[in-house]
Amino acid sequence: MKTITRDNFSKMTLAEKGFLVMNKGKHLTQIRKGDFLQNLYSLEDFFVEIFYSISTDKIHNIEIMTNLSRIDQYINDIKTPESKEEKIQLN
Repeated sequence: MKTITRDNFSKMTLAEKGFLVMNKGKHLTQIRKGDFLQNLYSLEDFFVEIFYSISTDKIHNIEIMTNLSRIDQYINDIKTPESKEEKIQLN
């Protein structure tokens, strides 16, 4: 399979990016920021964020994470094992 580069990925349409990330990416975590769910994925040798609008029920944007310090916002939002267990039981 052909390796996806950052440059190739950035030139794709929103639909192409979404298809690729959902099928080849690894979901790492999700945080909520206001009306948006931000999902962090790893794809090849880079990270991708998907911004999903709750109110419109649509993907607003998919972008490569270029500033790795942004990962801190995901790390800071990681739940304790107890709350993860409760979340799993609710699903």
